[in-house]
Amino acid sequence: MESKVQGKTFTKEHTNVAKGFAIILLLMYHLFFNVYEVEAMGVIYTPLSQKTFLTIAGFGNICVSVFVFLTAYGIAKGIFSQKDLSMIDAYKQALKRFFKLMLNFFILYVSVIIIMYPHLDLRAQYGWGGQGFIRLMTDAIGLHSIFGVAPLNVSWWYMEVAYLLIFLVPLFAFMAKKAGYYIILIACIAPLVINMNFNIERFLLVAVVGVCAAKGEWIDKVMQWKLHAVFKWLLGIAGLVLCVFVRQKEIVQESFISITDTFIALFIVCMTTVTIATVPGVKKVFSFLGRHSMNMYLVHTFFYMNIWRKEIYQFKYAIITLLFLLAASLGYSVFLEGIKKLGKWIYKKIKRV
Repeated sequence: MESKVQGKTFTKEHTNVAKGFAIILLLMYHLFFNVYEVEAMGVIYTPLSQKTFLTIAGFGNICVSVFVFLTAYGIAKGIFSQKDLSMIDAYKQALKRFFKLMLNFFILYVSVIIIMYPHLDLRAQYGWGGQGFIRLMTDAIGLHSIFGVAPLNVSWWYMEVAYLLIFLVPLFAFMAKKAGYYIILIACIAPLVINMNFNIERFLLVAVVGVCAAKGEWIDKVMQWKLHAVFKWLLGIAGLVLCVFVRQKEIVQESFISITDTFIALFIVCMTTVTIATVPGVKKVFSFLGRHSMNMYLVHTFFYMNIWRKEIYQFKYAIITLLFLLAASLGYSVFLEGIKKLGKWIYKKIKRV
């Protein structure tokens, strides 16, 4: 579905800008959310106070909800754009998306094993013999959580969410066609009356609102607001500060995190779209990060937990530490995508012979 106002449509590049912003939040969260880690490593966060710094770092956890929202939005937008699409055809597309994601994850897994092998203990991780091999292969295709296998990387828990979204969002999209925005109410009530998988319960509302945003072209409509750029930036910054303040309250964390994260994720996507994505040079940087965000999500933990556990904090200054991890994770992703492109090129050459 495209907006009727030319140049005011939420595009793939806007999605990547939001993902680029989210991946920075993710790295900041993992590096600095733990007060004991921050103090032990002597992290310098001036001119901020420790409380403010840790609050901002803790807010970085919102990144997962942003990724979930954008994934649901993207899948649903594709479904809504195909007016005569049947449920069967939608799930045929979902299967293709599932196997593509599984293949991409498998390639990343193999690259991790090859490049980081000296820092890994696969026998201790998976065990010996045939059972160990089965556990390894289960982890290698991102299905470890389904079979109760401990993943090689703690960040890989997100693969369960990614796979679930592929198959749940088409259902939500068709429900939204029938029930409209009442599906949001259903998503709010369902966890109270149905015993759900933790990740489904945690991100159900985020995904459903992402579907509804695609159906109603909410972000496109925000892009059409006739406000001066300065006011958009001021509202965006003020809104983001308010989001940090509200979300990190203890009562919100304990009782309302699913609801608050849903609408904060929506706000962040809208905010990055009408601010960051309007500045050409900055837009390119964040869009580039967004294109590599999935790979960065899946490999960054190796750098700051396995390879450079102490070294990553040697720079002391938080901003330098963050940029170092960002560069390492991005460099890995760029290298991996380059290898994949080379492999595709070789395959096409061989196929022509």
